[in-house]
Amino acid sequence: MVDTTVMQAKQLPVKKRHPKLEDYSHTFRLLLKNKLALVGMIITTFYFIIAFLDLVFPRYLGVTNASNLLSFSIPTAVTPIGPSFSHGLPGLLGYTEFYSHQYPLLTISLAAIKFDIGYSLFIVLIGAGIGTVIGAIAGFKGGYIDEILMRITDVFFSIPFLILALAFIFLLGRYIIMAVYALLIVWWPTYARLARGQALYIKSMKYVEAATASGASTVRNVFSHVLPNVLSPVFVQISLDLGSIMQLFAVLFYLGVISDPYFPELGNIISLGQNWLGAGLWWPVIIPGIFILLFTVSINLLGDGLRDVLDPKLRR
Repeated sequence: MVDTTVMQAKQLPVKKRHPKLEDYSHTFRLLLKNKLALVGMIITTFYFIIAFLDLVFPRYLGVTNASNLLSFSIPTAVTPIGPSFSHGLPGLLGYTEFYSHQYPLLTISLAAIKFDIGYSLFIVLIGAGIGTVIGAIAGFKGGYIDEILMRITDVFFSIPFLILALAFIFLLGRYIIMAVYALLIVWWPTYARLARGQALYIKSMKYVEAATASGASTVRNVFSHVLPNVLSPVFVQISLDLGSIMQLFAVLFYLGVISDPYFPELGNIISLGQNWLGAGLWWPVIIPGIFILLFTVSINLLGDGLRDVLDPKLRR
């Protein structure tokens, strides 16, 4: 006699996941198989966890926000002290001089990570959002709208973005928030070009032509069909740009273009620490530089891995 419970179990329909969820799951599995991308993802996640904890629960990291940072100084000794296990966890990487105050390098570097990552995310995400929408509309609509929008992007591309950003910074003011706005102004054209190229290909697809023939508006087609298919290359570009923005902030602070005293930023820490290189004190420069290097390399490894797993030829 056949067990009826077994037969009923076999007759139950298998619940399938949404195709999009299955696609995302497959992408994540491919990413995990890429060793370098996995290392980059782990290090990048660690940086974002540090930034989040510093923003929400700073006491767990022993850091404070920028407005209270100087109240935690040790003003009796200004000369940087070298790394040593005897200093405990905060002083493990040594101490540095920060505007005539002495701070543990680990503490002030962790405080700087929050601002570097936060401002980088703001610039890249807002710039990507603006540029992607503009490029998608230009590519899908075509005609004079495409011509006007692309000529505007050509103006931005005709001038080196760093020179243009410096011009906006000196025009708006040499402060960190003005530098953020200046970089935001010059960062969207790359995404506009990227989204336009994808939109030109997608609008020729049969299902998009069918949607247009059935009366779907341009806005509906752009947001329902074009943008979802543009997101993959945009995400790859975002991951690559995050490291570039952090490096750019460090350079602007190091060169003194951004004039925000007492602002805990990795480039600012390096700029002040170089005053001690002549005395043979290397850690105020090398250790903050390592923090920048690790984030830049890890986010680029993750971006390269994403670009590989999103390649249709590798997903077959």
